[in-house]
Amino acid sequence: MTPDLVSVIMPVYNGERFIAQSIASVLAQTYPHWELIVVNDGSTDGTAAIVAGYSDARVRCIHQENRGLAGARNTGIRAAQGEHLAFLDADDIWLPTFLERCVPVLRDDAGLAGVYTLNYHIDEDGLKLPQIGGRPVPPDALHGQLLEGGFFPPCVVLVRSQIVHDVGCFDTKLQGQGTEDWDLWLRITQRYPMAHIAEPLTCYRVYPNSMSTNTGYMHANRIAVLTKHFGPPEGDPLTWPDEKRLGFAFAYRTTALGYIAQQEPDEGWHCLLQAVETDPVILQRLDTFYELALGDQPRGYRGQAELVDIQGNGAEMLRRLEDLFASASPPVQALRSMAYGNAYLALAMLSEQANDWPAARSYLLRAIQSQPGLLRDPLVGRRLFKLSLGQRAAENLRQSYARLTMRSFR
Repeated sequence: MTPDLVSVIMPVYNGERFIAQSIASVLAQTYPHWELIVVNDGSTDGTAAIVAGYSDARVRCIHQENRGLAGARNTGIRAAQGEHLAFLDADDIWLPTFLERCVPVLRDDAGLAGVYTLNYHIDEDGLKLPQIGGRPVPPDALHGQLLEGGFFPPCVVLVRSQIVHDVGCFDTKLQGQGTEDWDLWLRITQRYPMAHIAEPLTCYRVYPNSMSTNTGYMHANRIAVLTKHFGPPEGDPLTWPDEKRLGFAFAYRTTALGYIAQQEPDEGWHCLLQAVETDPVILQRLDTFYELALGDQPRGYRGQAELVDIQGNGAEMLRRLEDLFASASPPVQALRSMAYGNAYLALAMLSEQANDWPAARSYLLRAIQSQPGLLRDPLVGRRLFKLSLGQRAAENLRQSYARLTMRSFR
């Protein structure tokens, strides 16, 4: 393997619409030591002709009969000559400094298997959407976070070639599942640490009717990966290992949120009941209720509070939550107060973000009434103090504090 050379693997099947943009983003990298291996996986459109038009010697194309995404990526891995591997799908884009920022992280720490960044979301026309994808996680906690579901796309990862060969390439038995990358990250992080760069350095394209927006399909894919790692979801979850319970519970939760986002709430809340019966910890997580309160807000916009019908979504969430507890088992019933506390707290946070402070204050008081223990949380206490002051008074206090701080440094 050539030191510091990055082998960029780009699988493509009928990708003539976006591939030129993806290749251009590789050519624009400020880090020059790369090779781009385009794996044309049986395309029948103009993909081959587009790739053939590049004269840069670092760009080469391998043509093969259609073998699916995992098979195409593995073809690229076998042909790679670089010390590092990167995976850029033919509809995603890198910012110019992606490789320049990632390569030194691995060069400076030989113990790391790889590094990943945050990402922008872009639409079909390449316009940036408000939501930033991914989250920075300490290396020793990454495997546990990934058990809750994959949260970054392949285009944000740079990984050592030898590590991929050690743990095995993409699993072609999961061919067509759309979660082969999640399976690989789980296998890598089980044995090796991966670092993060808390900055969006790639653009992940989202658009209607893509594979990742098909909730039922993606649920089957997630279950296939978890079954590979832990065995099928059979028997009483209370008898499962903790990691298995966690993995399957969050798979059901992800599916629940997906169905709700697709405006299929009945199916979504049925899956949420499966999630909490598999592991009631789902109800202890504030992010469960924050995502439920976002309702059908699409990916790329999730978390834009000013665009959410908070009161309408909140009323729906609370009504559905009542139905869930009406049919829940005793271990789930025991978390009723905590669940309502988290539900109201999530609504308070969203309302504050939307600058509706009266609603935020009302929701926060209901949260504390449902779960008095929230008052022991310093963040909740500060939020209550701020909301009680009122928006104008809180802003005046903030400005006064800023002035005092500036004077102390003069």
